[in-house]
Amino acid sequence: MDPWNYTDRLIMYKLILNYSAKYFTQFGINNTGNVFWALSIFNGKLYETGRYNDPSNYLVNGRPQKKNFISIKGGWGGITYHVTIPFFLAALKLNFFGPLPYPIELLQQEERRSDFCYSFDECNASYPQMIASALRIFKYLQSREKKSNNSENPTYNTDMEKITHYMWWGHQKGVDAGKPLFYDNSQFYSTDEKHFAEGFLTTVEFLEAANYPPDMKNSSIVLSAFPHRQLTIGDWFIPGLDFNISEKVLLITTKTISGLNSISGGAFFNIWKKIMMSETARKDAQVLVKIIFLFPRFISPDN
Repeated sequence: MDPWNYTDRLIMYKLILNYSAKYFTQFGINNTGNVFWALSIFNGKLYETGRYNDPSNYLVNGRPQKKNFISIKGGWGGITYHVTIPFFLAALKLNFFGPLPYPIELLQQEERRSDFCYSFDECNASYPQMIASALRIFKYLQSREKKSNNSENPTYNTDMEKITHYMWWGHQKGVDAGKPLFYDNSQFYSTDEKHFAEGFLTTVEFLEAANYPPDMKNSSIVLSAFPHRQLTIGDWFIPGLDFNISEKVLLITTKTISGLNSISGGAFFNIWKKIMMSETARKDAQVLVKIIFLFPRFISPDN
């Protein structure tokens, strides 16, 4: 499989979603309660908005220069690589997908070879914490026991709070490993796109601390507001007229949270994490997120 081919990355997510589906039966019909939806939906958003393009040859409102192409030169592609690949390799290592008709190997790219790992052993040697967090997710799911004996639709004793925490923890370890690649390619991006990327990743950490549900419905509430194009000069301070109200809300929210955290030297996030140790506070925070992103759609249904 080619990890720099968008279709192949989709197949990786599809395998993870399909084979983990039985553990989320009680949380939503048709696998909508699966915690891996956030990663899959975000992968699609980056492709649709042109952020997987070669950033050294980017055109505003452009589309990928080559079908299914994910540029190895792009910061967004590099970050998500370090999230997607460890999850997939960990699942393979644990035989989570069961017997497959053929062995799966990742095609290697010689370009920027030292920045990426292409096998379980290589990733484990280079990023042991990242791999350990990915393994923990699938080991937990494999340890679940059936709660019902319904042969057609059995349910398992999956703790949604715990698996959500495991998924977000694994996600963050991947982001931490891949984030430097965005900085390495910073000359290819506008200052505003860089501000947005940093701010968005910071905002996601706040969502993670609140254990925000990463299922299909809740992920869509936030990610449907993801900007439809890369930001150009001026968009970070005053969003362009082509951004709809939901996109503007996400940009403003991202700028506010990241700004407060930066001014406080990270103290804002540390205080937030302490508050989020309370289950009641986490639930309230999750409701607040939904209000922030759903309210604009109620007052402006055409956007």
